[in-house]
Amino acid sequence: MKKIGDLGVIIAFIVLLSGRAVAGEPTAQLSSTINEFVTILIHTPVAQLRASGLPENAMALVLSRFDFSEMTKRSLGSHWQALAGAEQREFVDAFTQKLLRAYGRSVRASGDEKVQYERESREGLLATVETKVVSGSGDELPINYQLHDVDGQWKVYDMVIDHVSIVSNYRAQFERVIAKSSVKELLQRIKQQDS
Repeated sequence: MKKIGDLGVIIAFIVLLSGRAVAGEPTAQLSSTINEFVTILIHTPVAQLRASGLPENAMALVLSRFDFSEMTKRSLGSHWQALAGAEQREFVDAFTQKLLRAYGRSVRASGDEKVQYERESREGLLATVETKVVSGSGDELPINYQLHDVDGQWKVYDMVIDHVSIVSNYRAQFERVIAKSSVKELLQRIKQQDS
């Protein structure tokens, strides 16, 4: 199984920085967020992004389009139900901060990538937006966004980068840590990795 670390997550977020959607509502909502996000980043110096992460208004856009609670729940798998409500919220906060810090540090792409929206498929309250990132040299990287409808808003709960699910990848990593120690130890590690 391929392993995707923070770099893979960063690449997936960077895909959101370019391209226009021409499909249905999930793609249209994703595209709207992307366009506004790009405008903010263009006006934010790279040094500021690396020093303090995403600006507050960019962070709000990411938080409005990505369902970090659902990502965390799916990444923890069966361990999620064993946690009390306060522990679940603590995990969501820690995991969200881990992903956002990694993204904030490396947010700018080289600028020569193009995103091609290949296809959108929907099944009830679930949707997949299939994209392909094409570099200036012609290399292609498939990134598919898994979304679900939350009160009329399509939110990303997983990204499949080069046929590897971010959620499945983190679930495997989390299982290894939990098997050797505990869920509490996993939480501490997540909190310490980027502090």
